[in-house]
Amino acid sequence: MKFQKKILVIEDDQNLGLTIQNILSKSNYDVCYVNNGASGIQKAFEYLPDLVLCDIKMDPINGYQVYKVLEESSVLNHTPFIYLSGSSELDEIRFGMALGADDYIVKPFNNDDLIRSIEKRLEKFRIISDEAKREFNRLFDLSPFGLLLFDGNEIFKANPAFLNQIKADDKLHAEMKIENFIEHEHFILLEEAMQEQKPDKIEIFNDNIIMKTYNGEALPIRLVVSEFERYSNYTLYIGLFSEQSDSVASPVNHAYADEVNSLLKQENIKISEALGEKITNIFKQKTLNINNQNNTLYTKRENQVLCLVMEGLPIKAIADRLEISDRTVEKHRTRLMQKSGATNMIEVIMFALKNCLVQI
Repeated sequence: MKFQKKILVIEDDQNLGLTIQNILSKSNYDVCYVNNGASGIQKAFEYLPDLVLCDIKMDPINGYQVYKVLEESSVLNHTPFIYLSGSSELDEIRFGMALGADDYIVKPFNNDDLIRSIEKRLEKFRIISDEAKREFNRLFDLSPFGLLLFDGNEIFKANPAFLNQIKADDKLHAEMKIENFIEHEHFILLEEAMQEQKPDKIEIFNDNIIMKTYNGEALPIRLVVSEFERYSNYTLYIGLFSEQSDSVASPVNHAYADEVNSLLKQENIKISEALGEKITNIFKQKTLNINNQNNTLYTKRENQVLCLVMEGLPIKAIADRLEISDRTVEKHRTRLMQKSGATNMIEVIMFALKNCLVQI
């Protein structure tokens, strides 16, 4: 399935906003429309658009302020941003472009000109984002755990590990549903969890279930489901299938967990409560063995650097511990971020935990 490009339209003139939404929908874009800057900022973080069309003269939050907020986010700062304005004054155009916006369209505009401007900016962004998509697909396919992309029931993509778990051949049969591989009572629980999903909660489902294979075998499996991509009228989820764990989590210092969660949120990183507590336990307990970490994604030295970072050691201390230079530590940190698709080491830690790349 080829997913539509998502465009967020922020325009306080409702008639114009709905007209733009209709024009873009007919051009096969997935369009989300809001009529003020505050709602636009909130929707941008929920919807994660491929491009933003934003009016400038809005109250109380104008288009320039919307751009500044999104530009400070590590999640949205590369998203193409086009201003819509009724003014053609050069000073206003220069100011908007100086902030970093990608284009500036003066109202009233020709529909074809609007589409061409959007296509041009999306194509430029596609070249930048294709490398990240290739890296995701590589990690998706190489994961030792079963992974699925699905929209609630219909499966769009499955990795080789999942096909092996269900005793399938090299691909899924056409139009297969996730309910075909999960006991009915567990599928009902998953459906309920997705229906009760809260916008600020990434981890939607985390429980032991029974998986059904093609040959009728029943397998106990741990299923974790998170939101992967949100569209205007549906949500795409990612499911991770791993062996069940009987381990009991140790008590958590909730005040400390709140402090860690707060820090991560300041960095514009979405994080579930469970994941935040897990990170807290790592920083608090320091029970990582740097020489006993084995995964196919990171090298031995990268694993050692990651473990010491998770223990809270600065670069100099890591260099002294591993008897390498500060510059070499920086190179390993950079490679960890590149392999994890992360912009900072906290995101690397989250990625490693979520994909079970470190042993605690």
